Amino acid sequence: MAFCPFCGAEVEPDSLYCLNCGKKIPEKQPPKGVAAWETTPTQPTYTPRPAQPVTYKPIYQPKPYHPSMKAPCGERIIAYFVDSIVASVITSFSGLGCVYTAVKDGIREGQGLGKGLMNLRVVDFQTGMPATLGQSFIRNCCPGCLDGCCCFLVAAIDQDGRRIGDQAAGTVVILDK
Repeated sequence: MAFCPFCGAEVEPDSLYCLNCGKKIPEKQPPKGVAAWETTPTQPTYTPRPAQPVTYKPIYQPKPYHPSMKAPCGERIIAYFVDSIVASVITSFSGLGCVYTAVKDGIREGQGLGKGLMNLRVVDFQTGMPATLGQSFIRNCCPGCLDGCCCFLVAAIDQDGRRIGDQAAGTVVILDK
């Protein structure tokens, strides 16, 4: 024996309609003793929203270089000594201090740790974009024999504050306000 899913009355298993309530019997019958039968939809009843695009907002907004952005020599010297200490610590633990020295100005959008503490930034002289790892390597490694001890003297004398390494890499150190 089967039961009507709507009123619970007993019906014949092959009946199409309930003789008690007159409603059409669904093809599947509920278990005995259940008065109502619920079906789940095969299609979802909601429309998923498309995911919002993730946008990257850079920390530094590039600006064309102006001489008023020139970084003071004293702050550059302090940043240099901070970076030297960091490179020494890295060398004592892993021996990779020379790698940090070479690429420090290409990480963190043109700021090594020393320049970050002093609010300085190395940027491309033409575009104002933060220095790349390649530019950092050129400015810190290639003209080392030419730059040497007089790098801060050259930066102090140059109108834009660019030492020989900056001129070779096409970069400039600016005060990041």
